[in-house]
Amino acid sequence: MDNVWAIGEVKGGLQFTYISLDDFRIIKDQLFGEGKRKVSDRVNVPYSVFITLPLSRVGLSEKEAQAQGIEYELKKLPVAAIPKAHVLKDPGGLFKALIDPKTNSILGITLYGAESYELINMISLAMKAKIPAAVLRDQIYTHPTMSKSFNDLFK
Repeated sequence: MDNVWAIGEVKGGLQFTYISLDDFRIIKDQLFGEGKRKVSDRVNVPYSVFITLPLSRVGLSEKEAQAQGIEYELKKLPVAAIPKAHVLKDPGGLFKALIDPKTNSILGITLYGAESYELINMISLAMKAKIPAAVLRDQIYTHPTMSKSFNDLFK
């Protein structure tokens, strides 16, 4: 129907506050902007489950990549290997990344551990901007931080 918009949970799909905010931005753009924003542009949306330990994900999982016949290189890093996790007294968990071996692009990542809900946003941005994993690997990060784990995860 023309001139009818659904936003948030009533439209279906992902039910996160940040998705509703993006729905609003799309509708605002349709009503008052250039009409360029659309739901179909929404790819690699990150999510976090706030459990102990927090679980965050964006992109493909191993099972999804295998089911689609996508070639990938698997990178793993135990959270116990991250100095900041020890500072936080929260060294449990595992970070896993799927990398395209030909392009070095990030296909997906699962972060199960401390501050994953912050890190996942950086990964989602890198995926959207098509920043190769090597750039995150070679970045100079402040220490001690959880983001510094990307130096080791992506090597």
